[in-house]
Amino acid sequence: MLEFFYDQWNETVFDVGIGAVVWLVALALPFRALSARKEIGWDILGYFGSAFFGLLIIITLEEPILDWAIPKADTWLASYETLPWWITLAGYILVSDFGTYWAHRALHTHRLWDSHAWHHSPRYLYFLSGTRAGPVHVLVLIAPTTLAFLFFPYPIAGTVALLHSVFQVANQHYLHSNLWVPFPRIFERVLVTPRVHFVHHSRNRDYSDSNYGFIFTIWDHLFGTYTDPDTVPKDEPLGLNYEISHWRAFLGLPPSRPSADRPIRSELNGG
Repeated sequence: MLEFFYDQWNETVFDVGIGAVVWLVALALPFRALSARKEIGWDILGYFGSAFFGLLIIITLEEPILDWAIPKADTWLASYETLPWWITLAGYILVSDFGTYWAHRALHTHRLWDSHAWHHSPRYLYFLSGTRAGPVHVLVLIAPTTLAFLFFPYPIAGTVALLHSVFQVANQHYLHSNLWVPFPRIFERVLVTPRVHFVHHSRNRDYSDSNYGFIFTIWDHLFGTYTDPDTVPKDEPLGLNYEISHWRAFLGLPPSRPSADRPIRSELNGG
């Protein structure tokens, strides 16, 4: 038991450490002015809430599913033993990002939106506020990564696993940072930059229902959900376009008072 808590503590320090580094660099090299204030208390609750939900889902669902599925796919998995690790890892990243793109779009539909609104509630984005996530949000986004691992089982120990873990954590914090990226239009043809993801966190529904990718912009370009950041005002406000208490958003509940401004998402394309 003590070893378990020790491992979790190390993961937390690792996660927060990378996030703090990205945040400090973004403070030195911001791409826009952020007028809203950080909500430190709610951001801390959001961080530990999402960490708890993620750990619970991994222990109760992901690990049992993998333990059940992997032995049944011995022949399939054995075929990967002859491949270089970087091909397997590249395949996993590509397939999992494609899956999370569609999972993210699903979270913007009418049935799932309230479970995702907590993630969109911050008006000031940085590494802590970007981790806000409820249990359904976490479950929906873990599902495609679990399936991708069954198709592309990259090494889960050693240097490869460590590098991939650093990449995943850094990318999460990078997307939600106010970090300036040089020559953004060149990178954004293929990769998501912070300013691309800030469009997704806009209060304006026309913008927030776009740019669903986490690593690659190719899915948004391919399926018509890409919004060019250059077409969005640089001071575009972030957050929700309706009022809801922090507790209701955290619990995945709709606002207590219906608002005419509240987005009604009924289609998979967010419309």
